[in-house]
Amino acid sequence: MPNDWTLQAGKISDREVSKRFGIGASTVRRYRLLHGIPTYDPRNIDIPKALRDQLGTRSNYQLAQDFKIPINYIEILRTDVGVPEPKVLRPRFKPLEEGIWTDEALALLGTMPDPALADRLGVSRFPVKQKRRELGIAPYQHSYPEITAELAAEFGISSDSNLAKRLGVSANFMRRARLKWQENH
Repeated sequence: MPNDWTLQAGKISDREVSKRFGIGASTVRRYRLLHGIPTYDPRNIDIPKALRDQLGTRSNYQLAQDFKIPINYIEILRTDVGVPEPKVLRPRFKPLEEGIWTDEALALLGTMPDPALADRLGVSRFPVKQKRRELGIAPYQHSYPEITAELAAEFGISSDSNLAKRLGVSANFMRRARLKWQENH
């Protein structure tokens, strides 16, 4: 019985199949060529009519979220059809309400990213950043996990991206941490 990945060959890119199923892209390519499956072309996907109708009024990001289609497919469709992405209209700046900087709000400055605090307070990022700087509070720094011998033992066994997901960090951080560990040990 064929593996799930064989059913995806030609329907999505070889690289995407390799990422999703943890096999080499060259393996997917060889399988595809052996079975006469044509190379994946994103222009051949079925684009819903509703998406085509909304190309002139909504951003690529909005369409990708609503229709669960990758942004690059929407960009290719826009190029083919000749419909540019509309400019996103943002609401005009509203002055801050009196009393927004309560003791609780001030205590949160520097303890979380400025955009997260801005969302929590219902304001834009700028006043949060401005207030934090005005008070001499350093920006929030994400704490990174320490690379222990137990974690280092998983290097080469588990992928950087799997380790990163488990630890809540980026795959790039894990790659750099792995290389640094290998260099020092």
